Amino acid sequence: MAIKEKNIARINGSLLSSIKIIGIGVLQLTLLAQLVQANEINLLAITIITLLVIDALSDFGFNNIIIRNTELNNADHSILYWGNVLTGALLFSLLFISGDIASRSVSQPQLAMMLEMISVVFIIIPQGQHYRAILQREKQVSRIAIVEMTSVLMGLGVTLFTVWLTPSVLCAIWGYLAMASIRMLMFCYYGRAWFQPAFRFSFTRFAQLRARKG
Repeated sequence: MAIKEKNIARINGSLLSSIKIIGIGVLQLTLLAQLVQANEINLLAITIITLLVIDALSDFGFNNIIIRNTELNNADHSILYWGNVLTGALLFSLLFISGDIASRSVSQPQLAMMLEMISVVFIIIPQGQHYRAILQREKQVSRIAIVEMTSVLMGLGVTLFTVWLTPSVLCAIWGYLAMASIRMLMFCYYGRAWFQPAFRFSFTRFAQLRARKG
């Protein structure tokens, strides 16, 4: 009975954390929509949609592999970790290079800078995602909630500060990069107790691990 109550408490805590995060996100979006210039509204919409898609797909499918395969040794974890980082670096390169092309195709000079800034998140996120998956596997729900709430609040703070300096669509990106950075650092801090990556990698073994269903 105690275990059941503990699980319910964890679920409620996670749900409450998600509701708070969504509320802060809506507040941030509403604020920016009021402050940016009329001709930047479309860019703001593109930015928000892009960031939401990136956040939703940022684990590249690695999380389920780590959570479901409890028998993974440190070598396998290291291979998955560096594979995740390399995948992020590849996506960073593709988005950074395509920024100028996309900007010219829609005649929006600012779009190139936006996409180049957003691309940096693919360097940041993968370093923390592995540790987030480990914390999920170890049922560290409260720590995950602390990380998510702290990072979102820090991101909001950076957004408000940059809006105070110069209202712009870029404020949303600065806030998101700050949030992603804080989240990555905190996940790394909490997750180091279970895993510290070794400097080893194998494309063959990486492909085998990626093919696992759990």
